[in-house]
Order: sequence, then C-alpha cells, then structure tokens
Amino acid sequence: MGRPPLSILLASDDAQFIRKLSNAAVERGVAIHALAAEQDVDVALAQKGANVYVVDADGAPRRGARSATAFAARHPGIPVVLLADQADAPATAGLVLLDKGRSSERLLRAIETAYVAASSIL
Repeated sequence: MGRPPLSILLASDDAQFIRKLSNAAVERGVAIHALAAEQDVDVALAQKGANVYVVDADGAPRRGARSATAFAARHPGIPVVLLADQADAPATAGLVLLDKGRSSERLLRAIETAYVAASSIL
C-alpha cells in the first residue's frame, strides 16, 4: 500500500510566503492548507486531513517552537517542520528545522523528504 499524497498544514501569518509556497506546491501536486496563528491547529487538522505540519516560526520563534513541539507530542505520526530564517538543522525533539529563505521548490523537497522519512518508520 502506497503512502497518501503530501498534504501540508501551514501555520503562518506571512501572506506573501504562503502565496509563494502555495504556487510552487500546485506545480508539484502538493496540497497546502494555510492556518493563521489564532486558529486551532487540531480543528484545522481534523478538517483538512493534512499529513505534515509546517510552522513558520520566523515572527515568533519561541512561540512557534512551543506550538510545534506540543503538536508533535499530540500527533506523533505526523512530521512537524519548523521554519525560521537562516536555520537548517537535523531533526530534534521530533521536529525538523529548515531555513525559510530557501527557494520554494527546495523547501517543498525538504518537507517531502521529512514526510517520506516519517512514513517509512511508521
């Protein structure tokens, strides 16, 4: 049985970034569901059925990291990617940290890699 297509729940208040990443996602056949900071991530997840959670922590890194860590604890089967400017690091505490400044295509490939890696161990 194959894995479902990549579907991203993106928590970000950066409209330009959301638009840019969404445009690149359409070309790759990836669904992106944007979520504003004040929205409940668990409700959005239930409604959208995403299989990767991406948190844009650029504006508030500590809050973003707390949110991402809490989500990872509640949903251990869903990979969590934390985005910040000029940050690329291996997965820590169940999170993958990526540089938000990457090209949209490279960012989507890295998110897809995290998804495939998580799917292969489940």
